[in-house]
Amino acid sequence: MDLRAFLHSLLLVFLFICLERTDVLGFNHKKDYPLVPYEIKFADVTFQLTDVTRYLVQTELKNIQTNKGNLHLQLDKFNLFLPIVEPILREKSVPDDFKFLMIYNKYQSSVETSISLENDVYWCLDREKADDVDLIVNDQFDERKHFISATNGAVICFKRNQVLYRNWASTLFSHIADKKILNLLEINKKWAENPYILLDSPAYSAILQFLAYKIAIEREFPSYKPSIQKIVYEYPYSKGKTLNKIALDLKVDPETLFEYNKWLNSSSVPESDCKVLVIVPTERYSEIRTFAELSRKIGLPAKDLGFPILKKIEKFAKVKSKGGVFYLINDREGLKADMCDSPVTMAYKAGISIERFVEFNDMKETDLLTIGQVYYIQQKLGKASVPFHVVREGETLWDISQMYGVRLSNLLDFNRFDSVQRLQRGRVIWLQATRPKNKPIEYIEMPEELAEVENIMVAVRTKNVEKTYLKQDTIKTAEVKSLPKDIDLSALQSSQEIEKEQPKLVNLNDVATTKKELLNEVNLTTLPPNQEIDKGNQQPLELKDKEVVSMKIDLPKEIQLNNSSPLVQAIKEEQSDNTSVPKSIDSQQVSKIDVKDEPQIITINGQNSTKNKVNAEEAGEREENNNFLEHTVKKGETLFRIAVYFDVVVAELWAWNNLTSTIVKEGTVLKIKRL
Repeated sequence: MDLRAFLHSLLLVFLFICLERTDVLGFNHKKDYPLVPYEIKFADVTFQLTDVTRYLVQTELKNIQTNKGNLHLQLDKFNLFLPIVEPILREKSVPDDFKFLMIYNKYQSSVETSISLENDVYWCLDREKADDVDLIVNDQFDERKHFISATNGAVICFKRNQVLYRNWASTLFSHIADKKILNLLEINKKWAENPYILLDSPAYSAILQFLAYKIAIEREFPSYKPSIQKIVYEYPYSKGKTLNKIALDLKVDPETLFEYNKWLNSSSVPESDCKVLVIVPTERYSEIRTFAELSRKIGLPAKDLGFPILKKIEKFAKVKSKGGVFYLINDREGLKADMCDSPVTMAYKAGISIERFVEFNDMKETDLLTIGQVYYIQQKLGKASVPFHVVREGETLWDISQMYGVRLSNLLDFNRFDSVQRLQRGRVIWLQATRPKNKPIEYIEMPEELAEVENIMVAVRTKNVEKTYLKQDTIKTAEVKSLPKDIDLSALQSSQEIEKEQPKLVNLNDVATTKKELLNEVNLTTLPPNQEIDKGNQQPLELKDKEVVSMKIDLPKEIQLNNSSPLVQAIKEEQSDNTSVPKSIDSQQVSKIDVKDEPQIITINGQNSTKNKVNAEEAGEREENNNFLEHTVKKGETLFRIAVYFDVVVAELWAWNNLTSTIVKEGTVLKIKRL
């Protein structure tokens, strides 16, 4: 080999080594991360770094970027919450750079040390800051861990500190460091209204660490692409439910639901402004909203029971392995809508044309289907099996037509509607016949909760009591104490020494006309042995005007009258129903009969005997039963339908049967008063 070839070989080797070295240096430079600049912008302030503080920021940045797993988790949450935060900051006139604080959790507790705040707390909110902005932290829930509530509270903190420190940099420092550090470094004095701030000491570690975090997110976020794009949905019907129940209703992952709702410390969602946050993939958002609306009425008491009547059946013979769950709905053929179903897919599963499917369900081909609802695949009926329906909150005429299996056009005719219109809650909808022209539109107030029903029933009972008193004598009866036997009542009347509201006396001539009923009232054979009346002396009772019996109609105390009193006063018919006089007792022996709820006392020749009330009670029960009909609740019947059928009021059914719920089960026997 000549010298020239040797020199060329050496040159090629040298160039190869240089190129390799350059690649290595370039790779290491890329891996060693970009150098931190000496000036970093934040809001309207420029932070200036020295060599020492710049090295501290560079070291912190390297630590952040080294932990790729944690960085990706931070980027996931930052990407998820950014659409919520930016509008709020813009609305409250807070600089956009504060958005990097939303999932940042480092806090400088002293000049030498920095710590991490509690897990899952947003916006670096400690308990003191939470109390300042009225965030609730207790055994049931912690609003610092609820992202929406924490964001609103953090914005208030920023605005307050800006007024106090007159500088957004000072506001930032005051939020992520202890107040003692701010006072020690005289932040308010040095930084106030200063657009350039020199960070020349490790004592500013809270700011230095935050700037490193901000640089890391700013550099990685533009090129970051999440595997699944997600959004935050505030579930509005969460109160009183558990997270597991919500996950089941919305068909979401329970672990994800628990991860983003660590603000909840109790087993179920309490009464508060905080709503459960559901992390939803963007493609499932509409589906989750649909599930949310379906779960809206879960747990509420039903106001109208029995319809639609569903019976699950096997596939019809005409359908061959096309999928779907089939029902008999109000004795019509029906098919349940599954996820992603449309009129086209429903018609295919049912083996009918699209035109017939939309015709059977009084809808359009472009209408959306409700997941889980059963739709008709057979023509609906001309009228319902019940005569009326009371409109519930939010119900439409189409809902009612689907509920009872009645064609929508028929309902329009029955209720004299020109077109489908909004229905007011409580309106009575006719389901079997056309409402007569001379009959006005009816509305029934349907109580929403059982507590309101109880209030109504109390009012009904009070009203019934008032009616009872109105049936009695219009003159009020006052309580009259027991009078001595030797007082002449006529003399008292003439001298006006007794109150006007006197007890009523029974004229035995009037009572004698009902001897047969009275004979059944007292069974002398059941009297105690020491108080038996000589059966041999039982003679037909001859009644005279002077032989009277004093009766207590509604007074709580006995009134004893002298048998020789000449005054006899008749009682009105409605007050004589409770009069019971034994016919076989000699009128000369009868001194007083005291009618009470307790066992009555009969004074006979100075002796008291206990009257047996068994026969009287049985007679009263027979009389009461004769006044009532019995109706056995059939399948599909409700209180309202029963009340309409018997021409009574729903509230009266409650009172007669001592009901505690709006729900009446099939087979329940109800008492209904004869009209």
